[in-house]
Amino acid sequence: MALALYLLAGASITLGPTPQELFFRGQVAVREVTDGALSGSAVEAGANIALFVPLGFLLCQSFPTVRRWLVWLLCVAASGGIELYQYLFPGRDASVRDLVMNALGAALGVALSWALDRVLARRRRAADPL
Repeated sequence: MALALYLLAGASITLGPTPQELFFRGQVAVREVTDGALSGSAVEAGANIALFVPLGFLLCQSFPTVRRWLVWLLCVAASGGIELYQYLFPGRDASVRDLVMNALGAALGVALSWALDRVLARRRRAADPL
């Protein structure tokens, strides 16, 4: 269920018209919180990373038998498709930097899933007396 909701939200952000006002307000808020230490470009890069962390994590958790590197490749392919769409869609901007940041976010999500699985496996082994 979480994966489906995330995919719907992600599609609306990446494939719909650019929510300029939302992005602008987010950048202003981050600059205020960081006292201007982060540029708009840095905020955008962080947002691209953050967008794909849940995707990598939720895909790994939803499909535990699929190898993690394949999940990561799927995320990178999805990002490539999104960037191609944005390149072709008037009013949207596509960039290789966005693709790289999305790939990094997906890698972090996959790594978080792996770490969670290891912690849970250790707890199960510790709880099992045999």
